[in-house]
Amino acid sequence: MGNNLRSRITTLCVGLVLLTTLVSLLSFWWSTSKFQAEKVQQNITVAQSVYKQYLKSKEGLLLTAAKVLTADFGFKQAVATRDAATISSVLYNHSQRINADLMLLLDLSGRLVSANVNAQNFADNLQPLMDELLNNSEQSSFVVLNNQLYQVILLPVKTPRTIAYSLVGFKITSAVATELKSLTGMEVSFVAQLDDFATSSLVSQPDNFQPITYFTNKTTARFFAEYLAYENEQIALPSLQSHPITLLLSADLTSSYRDIEQLLLTLITLAVLTMLFGVITSSLLANNLTTGLSQLAVIARQFAKGDYRFKFEGKKQSSEIETLVNAFNNMGNDINKREQQISFQAHHDTLTGFYNRSAMLDLLAKRLTNDARYTLVAIDIKGLRHINDKLGPQVGDGCLIAVANRIRQFSDELGGFHARIGGDEFLTVYPCAEVEQVKCAVADLLKQLQLAYKVKNLKISLRFNAGIVQYPEQGTKADDLMRRVLIAVDAATTSQQSLHYYQDGEDEAHLDRLIMLDELKQAIDDDNGQLFMTYQPKLNIKSQKIDKVESLIRWQRKDGGWVSPEVFIDLAEQSGLIVELTAWVVETVIAQIADWSKKDIHLQAAINVSAQDIAHSGFHASLVATLNKYQVNPSSVTIELTERDMIENEAQGIKALEDLKTIGVKISLDDYGVGQTSLGRLKMLPIDELKLDKCFILTLHESQKDQYIVRSSIILGHQLGFSVVAEGVETAESLSMLHEMQCDHAQGYYLSRPLKAQQLEQWLEEYQRVH
Repeated sequence: MGNNLRSRITTLCVGLVLLTTLVSLLSFWWSTSKFQAEKVQQNITVAQSVYKQYLKSKEGLLLTAAKVLTADFGFKQAVATRDAATISSVLYNHSQRINADLMLLLDLSGRLVSANVNAQNFADNLQPLMDELLNNSEQSSFVVLNNQLYQVILLPVKTPRTIAYSLVGFKITSAVATELKSLTGMEVSFVAQLDDFATSSLVSQPDNFQPITYFTNKTTARFFAEYLAYENEQIALPSLQSHPITLLLSADLTSSYRDIEQLLLTLITLAVLTMLFGVITSSLLANNLTTGLSQLAVIARQFAKGDYRFKFEGKKQSSEIETLVNAFNNMGNDINKREQQISFQAHHDTLTGFYNRSAMLDLLAKRLTNDARYTLVAIDIKGLRHINDKLGPQVGDGCLIAVANRIRQFSDELGGFHARIGGDEFLTVYPCAEVEQVKCAVADLLKQLQLAYKVKNLKISLRFNAGIVQYPEQGTKADDLMRRVLIAVDAATTSQQSLHYYQDGEDEAHLDRLIMLDELKQAIDDDNGQLFMTYQPKLNIKSQKIDKVESLIRWQRKDGGWVSPEVFIDLAEQSGLIVELTAWVVETVIAQIADWSKKDIHLQAAINVSAQDIAHSGFHASLVATLNKYQVNPSSVTIELTERDMIENEAQGIKALEDLKTIGVKISLDDYGVGQTSLGRLKMLPIDELKLDKCFILTLHESQKDQYIVRSSIILGHQLGFSVVAEGVETAESLSMLHEMQCDHAQGYYLSRPLKAQQLEQWLEEYQRVH
């Protein structure tokens, strides 16, 4: 059958009928077989009772006859006088009276005295037989005499002492077995295996008939298999221990098999008829159902082709199918609307309605032709994140919509098209051939954009950075133009210019920065010696001892080229790699402090960190873990931050610094005097040290103004409880003046350039020897 629904429904119905029929047949077979087995067993039990009653009655006749014989006075007298003629006559008459087949008179030694049959057929000495029969006093036993089975009883002849024994018996022949068969309904067989004797009620007996072998192995063919024809039960009869006799009851099972077969055939016939009925009805039901589903398949195929307006007009179906068809039609309408919406959203920014980045790239690729000239202007809104933070995202979104409307109005007039390519970045593209025309158009655009906006009843002024790329002069592919215009706007933002024209080579420089960033990350991960720390000593001016150093990172690339710390640290901050870089620095410096401590060199090392490090949630825990790892006292570490890092997120920064101070780490404010720290903010900062910027120290011995600033800063720092470090000491005169101004520490090339750890150890040894 096929794999369609009609075939499945038909198969299901037929399968259910087959399963039901099979279960019914198996259940019937099991229950009927169990019933027949119980019935046969019950019949065998009844047969046992019948045969016992039959043999009991025979035993009663034997006992009565034997007692009458042994009680006869004339018989006793004849036995006592050994009157053979009288004994023989009495035995014969008694046997005829009770139809006894066997009457024997035995002396006390077991020798045969007389018999009602030809005595020549018996052994002269029956002593063994007599001895065993005496054990069954007044009870019959089954014995084989002269190849004939008898039921016999042995009684003594007393006068009053025992003078002889009388043996009375009945023959057990096939007639007896047949009579028992008529009473029990079973085949009856008497078997004396040791005497090779058997008699049975079976009418047709094969040659060399052995009842036990025949009845236990006889089989009959039923349902293409062979089954036992008889259920047998062997019963031990009272007999001599030396010659056991058994009764075999055999219940014929063929009639039971015939009854079961007839019932099974009836059930199978009913099952076939039921199956035919199920096939017909299931086919009709499946046809009625699948016709409607076929209609739905037609609709679905049209939907697959994109024709969501297709509606099926067919013959009347059931209400359920009609409802389903209508639902499909309505679904097509809904999908059509939603597809149009999704298509729009896939190519447009949902907030402004501008093209999105990918759609703009596709559009550019189509518009860029050999005879076309375009100007691409990327526009970045400065400070939009602060508007979102201070006034809420609804105001921020309103600003984006207002800016987009102005860009649309301006660009549409010039025949341009536009896109939103980032959170606060737009791109507008318009045809422009002349350089002067480009400059005028961009100037007009920025002028329009910088006019105040009214958003949510608020008057908001926005500032912008713009980057410009021209096609085809500065690129012929959409991807290249997009990348370069973003490089241009980033350059404008970095240089704090409102406008930056892309310059040839900036793309390559941008690529170099990306390569450098990848190499920096690899150098951090591999820790293969490209990155290493140097340490510049700080002189305690009062004690003239070196008790502090500043830790400064250096990078020598694999090709041997040196990279300025200002370059790669700035690159790490822009990319977010600064957190990993600082973690490497902290681990390296603290490990070095521990190593120096083992060498009895005790120095307090300053580590420069950024605002990103302080804001990072794992910085504090990582620092504590590293200190514990190397068992370094927290007071041996000074964290240096610039004024810019302090005020970038002041509340969060102050909280982070307070947490660091609680563990014993020192805090230093680097580059003091060139930032934006007010005195009001300075008194609130949880710092331990002011580090004067080197711009005041380099020409300290020459500039009186620098001397005023440095002296006042030292006094202010001391009064606020801070120690003061002067950075950039290049001359002895400057160091002398700092000593006179009571500055705490001095650092600069006059003392030493930054040194590797081993070089610093040698320098310290030489310094201590000289001083």
